[in-house]
Parts: sequence; C-alpha cells; structure tokens
Amino acid sequence: MEKKTKKIGKVYKFWLLLLGILSGSCLLYFLLCMLAVKPEHTFYYVWLGLALFSGCLLFLVYWYAVQGKHPPKWVVIPMEILVGAGFFLLILIEAMLVQAGKAVPPERADYLIVLGSRVNGTRPSLTLQYRIKAALEYLKKNPATIVIASGGQGVDEDISEAQCIYNELKDGGIEPERIIMESRSTTTRENLLYSGEFLNPEQDRVVITTTDFHVFRALRIAKRCNYKQVWGNGSKSVWWLVPTNYTREFLAVVRELLFNRDRNVK
Repeated sequence: MEKKTKKIGKVYKFWLLLLGILSGSCLLYFLLCMLAVKPEHTFYYVWLGLALFSGCLLFLVYWYAVQGKHPPKWVVIPMEILVGAGFFLLILIEAMLVQAGKAVPPERADYLIVLGSRVNGTRPSLTLQYRIKAALEYLKKNPATIVIASGGQGVDEDISEAQCIYNELKDGGIEPERIIMESRSTTTRENLLYSGEFLNPEQDRVVITTTDFHVFRALRIAKRCNYKQVWGNGSKSVWWLVPTNYTREFLAVVRELLFNRDRNVK
C-alpha cells in the first residue's frame, strides 16, 4: 500500500512539474512576442491560451493530488490517447518541415520565385531580409536564372512586397532586367499562381525561396498549381519566432490535410 501511494505521488509530481514548466514557458513567450511585435498579430494569443489551459490543468492535477484521488478512467484514457497521437503527429510533421527547409536546390534553375513577407514602411522585415539574402546567394551562383519578386501591398505597407524585394535585389547587385515583379498576390497560393503567368510551370525548372519552415507547404501548393519541376530554397528563421512559425505551420499543414485546403497565412 505504501509503495502504491509513493508511486502515485511521483506521478503527480511529474505532471505538476511538466504543466508548471509548460504554463510558465508559454506565458513568458507570449510576453516576449507582445514586446517584440505589434499586438494585432493575433496568433501570438495562442500562447496565452496555452498558458491558461495548462495552468488550469495544473490546478486540477494539484487538487487530485491533495485529495489523494484518481481522475476517472473515462477521462484519463481518452486524454492519453489524444495526447499520444497528437505528439506523434507533431513530431512527424515538424520533421518533414525541417527536412524540407534544409534541402539544397539544384543549380541553373530557369526561375527563382521569392515569396514576399511583411514590409515595414519601405524596408523589408527581418524575415523578408533573410529571404532576399538567400535569393541573392542563389542568383549570384546562377547568373542565368531569372527572379520573380512576388508579393502585394498590405494596408500598412508603403510599397508592395514585390517592389521591396526588387529594390533590395537591385541594391545587392542583381541586374534589373533579371527581375520580374508580381505585385497582386496576398497568399502563397496567389504568389505561385500569378508568378506562373510569367513562366511555364509544366516545363520550367523553378526554385522557390521562402523561410525554412514554410518550404514544405509552399512546394505542396506549387505542385497543386501544376509546377512540375520545383524545389525549395529555405532561408533561416528569425530565432525568437521559431516556436510561433513552426507551431502555426504545423496547424496549417494539419488543416490542409483534414480539409484539403490551399489557403494559408504568410
């Protein structure tokens, strides 16, 4: 009887520690995001929600521990199955995202498409800077490749993302005649559809430059847009956005698998 009680105590301590770390980490990361970015980026409130949810579970586990009771099996068993399956799916998809983001594209592509990201006034955000840097490295090694700068203009942007990419590429030494601007798109799917009007998706060799976490889904969307020979060229992520980027991309991939949807948020 004593051994059983001791075992139960260790289990409760494990879950209390795990939930405490999870709740505290999510709350701290949410506060970091609020300090570093504009509050209207609503996805960051997911971390606040996770902090509150795990905090509620923490108090629930603590109550059962203090009372010396066991949660009912009809609650525990489905939760264990759900958590286990979710964790397995998370690891599987994240592994695919990382692998796709690290893949090296072939040389001498016919076209390189640079997917747009946020522009601060007329200057590229850090995410877009990294994409442009990755594009410049490829274009300088492959002087025959034509580049398509793709991205429309948001309500809080002074110029289109395509124009911003064009300016940065030109300042980086790329000849203006090698740069095509596509400035209508607002999603990745539109990036690829509208960029496809400047090339032959079924014949041309195309490399897509985007942030590493986004390469996997960008390639899936490209293939649905009839790109037959397409590869990714991943740029690095902003380090403190890695948890948000990979979590959001995981949810986007799951949504696409469940509902067979191409729509996405950049």
